[in-house]
Amino acid sequence: MTTTVGDLVERYLADPTPAALADVRRMVRAQPSFDPGLVVGEAADLADLQRLMPGALLSPAAHAALAQALARSGRPDAAARERLLAEASLAGILATGVGTRERPWSVLRVSDEYDVLRSLRRRSVEQSVERDGRRHLDHHVCDDGSEAWFDVTELFPPD
Repeated sequence: MTTTVGDLVERYLADPTPAALADVRRMVRAQPSFDPGLVVGEAADLADLQRLMPGALLSPAAHAALAQALARSGRPDAAARERLLAEASLAGILATGVGTRERPWSVLRVSDEYDVLRSLRRRSVEQSVERDGRRHLDHHVCDDGSEAWFDVTELFPPD
């Protein structure tokens, strides 16, 4: 039996463990439509947003935009599911660390960093990439003086 992205998502939603999240993330990265540089406009067309999947899976912004588009098209049940997926995607990122250099949040794409910061009501005023051993870390200094660290190692080619 072949395991699909949908199967892995359902498994993760039922039991949101780090291992279940890692399985979904691996499969999303392997999708032909996966784009680590994903940027989703707020007023994006429903059909365009749907074409981003499954490569945009686990993107809080993509699911939030899909929820808005589905609500505009009169599909409240589908919109509610996308809102759930947006929340689960954000919770999944937050579960990977605490946002410090020692325990950064792990992201699939840079836009996920800004989704996290937005959810914490922070705004990045300075960003830099730092190498820490084998890891690549995005470091943000925020407008409130706080810092946020993200592990972006998987966005770089292997050494």
